[in-house]
This record gives sequence, structure tokens and C-alpha cells, in this order.
Amino acid sequence: MARYRLLRRVLRRTKRFLLNFLNTSGAHGARYLVHGGLHIVERVVWITCISIALYGMAALAQRIWNRFQNSPTVISMDRNMFLWNTSFPSLTVCSQRRIDDEKLAQYIRMRGFDEDDAEQFREFVILLANVTYSTFLELPMYKTFAIPGYDYMELLHNLSWNIKPEVVIGTAGTLTSRPIVTEFGLCLAVNSRIAEYSSYPYWHGRRWDLLDVPDVLTVHPLDGEVYGQLISLKSAYEVFFHGPMEVADISARRYTFQDLYYTTVELSAQEILTSRNARDLSISQRQCRFSHESDQLTFSPVYSYSLCRIECRMKLANKRCGCVPHFYRAVGKRNFRYRICDFEGLRCLGEQSDELIKLRTAGKDVECNCLPNCDDSHFFVKAHVRTNEF
Repeated sequence: MARYRLLRRVLRRTKRFLLNFLNTSGAHGARYLVHGGLHIVERVVWITCISIALYGMAALAQRIWNRFQNSPTVISMDRNMFLWNTSFPSLTVCSQRRIDDEKLAQYIRMRGFDEDDAEQFREFVILLANVTYSTFLELPMYKTFAIPGYDYMELLHNLSWNIKPEVVIGTAGTLTSRPIVTEFGLCLAVNSRIAEYSSYPYWHGRRWDLLDVPDVLTVHPLDGEVYGQLISLKSAYEVFFHGPMEVADISARRYTFQDLYYTTVELSAQEILTSRNARDLSISQRQCRFSHESDQLTFSPVYSYSLCRIECRMKLANKRCGCVPHFYRAVGKRNFRYRICDFEGLRCLGEQSDELIKLRTAGKDVECNCLPNCDDSHFFVKAHVRTNEF
């Protein structure tokens, strides 16, 4: 009985508080819910109006919150001429000459091949050094001299021709170059900040440590004419233009330059920089990744959009043919690994080449979940002119 009286007292006080709150509230229409002398229809109208207003307020708040979580960044164009420093283009140069003839001849003598086997082995190595997704089907199905797939890259590295072009630039500073492994085989990276992570010695040493980021050449429009020249390449070659924090991707546009010709390429640049405030946001909020945010990747200690797509292509290749090409780093973090393809596996990938290059299957894009780089440079070819023959 005492509990019942206590409950009634609490309910009366609660009712008195609510009535007083609604009568004195500054919220429009709240006092009409308890105002005396109103018809029931009037009360229903006010309840309906207030309910609609509360629902709209909650829906708008939810929408604003979702926008803050998913897209809180603002993209703006900076016109301050004193901040117009732009990264010089990074190049990936792939010579059509990949094998050193002297090294190959010495290896053949060491293996003791007869004349027929020596010629077949020479053809085998040259084809292997130049093969990629679009040419896998051109590989012959003859003997591979008992060389397993996981030794292909070591063999090619030991027999590789060291491409050492002379680099000349029309401004202060230098352009660094580094041999790397790409989806086109062994190539040369120029003015790159992440080239070391794609080099064969770094892979072979099972390294995952982050290195000091090398300086790259930056230029300013007020510096006048800025140019770079590659001289003494001694063979035809292909070039990819990209930012210093990127690598060459097989699906990207590439330009072929013939030997003994002088070719001029004019580029325009677009640089994207992320402010320091955005670094404190989550990845899902800013919808981009910095180079150190590589937790999504298994085979690289740094992140880039192209490296993410390369891993996506590796997963698709393994799904289709049960192996990956020899020009990938097949041993990943925590000793995760893929099998390296032999010639039969490479021909299997060649049959799926269009799907693997475009990362499209059954008319739909493969879900790679690759975010763009937070800091990136894009270069567009404005003119590509072969001017004269030496």
C-alpha cells in the first residue's frame, strides 16, 4: 500500500513537471498540447505538426552526420603563385632490350648447352624477359630447361641489361633513377619516391621496412622553360608518365619511342595536396589514403592507387589460374604467398588477359576497393612529336 501511494505521488509530480514544461517551453506549438479549452481535433493537428517537425529534424541531422562521416572534405583550387611548386614528372622507362648478350652467353657456357639447346634457351630467356599479359599467349610450349617459375625473376635479374641513360634537366637539381620490377618486367624508375619498394633486391631481401623518402625534383612556372632529357638509351623503349608516389600500371597509357629518333613530349600537370587538418580524419571520411596507410595491402609496405590495383589483379589472376606472373612479389606480409606461374600458367593468364588488364569481369568492374592517393600528381600529354632522326 505504501508503495502504491509512493508511485501515485511520483506520477503526479511527473505530470505536473511535464505540464509546466510544455506551458513555458519556447518550442513553437508545445503549449497547445496542454492548453485548456482546445477541441480534440486541434490537439491532433498540433500533435501531427510537431511530430512531422521532429521527424524532419531527425532526418536532416542524420543526413548531415552521414555527410560528415563519408564526405567531410572540401576541394578548392589554390591560385597563390608562391605555392605553385609542382613535382617534376616521374617516368617508368622500359627498354625493349632487356637481356645482356654477354651475360647470357656466359650463362650458356656455364650450363654447357649444345648449339641447339643454346639457341632455344636464348629465345626462351628473351621471350620471358619481355612477356606481359597481352603477350602471354605468344609463349611457346617447349621445354623450360628445368627452371621453375619461382626462379624466373632471379634469372632475368642476373642476366638483365643495365639501362643507364644520361639524364639532363633544364633547372637546378637532379633526377634519380632506380631499376625496378613492373608488370612489363625489369624497367627503370626516374624521379620516383617509392621506386625502392619495387626493386628486386628489396624483394629478394624479404624487406618490409620503410625507407627515408628521397627528394624529388620540383619546379615552378616562374623558373622559365623546364625540361628533362633522356640520352644514350641505345634501344627503343616505352615510357609511362605518372606522379612520384605512383608506379606504372599495365592499364595506363604508355608511349613508345624508337631508337635513333629525337622525340619531344610536352606535359601539363595537376597536383592534389591534402591539408594537415584532413590527416586527422578517418580514411572512410576523407576517401583517400596516404602512402604510409598500407594496412590494406599484402605485398607492399607503402600504399598507392596503382599498387592497390596491382594486388587486385594478382588476386584475380590467382583466382582464375591458381598462380601469378613472375614479375610480382609473390611472398607477402606474414609469409602469405602465391604460386608463381610456369609457362602453362602464363598461357592460362593470357587467355584471361583482357579481363585482368581492365579488371572487369562479366561486364562489371572488379571490386578492388582502391582509394586514390591523398597527395598525388597527374600529368597529361599535350604534344608528342618525333622531330628528327639522328
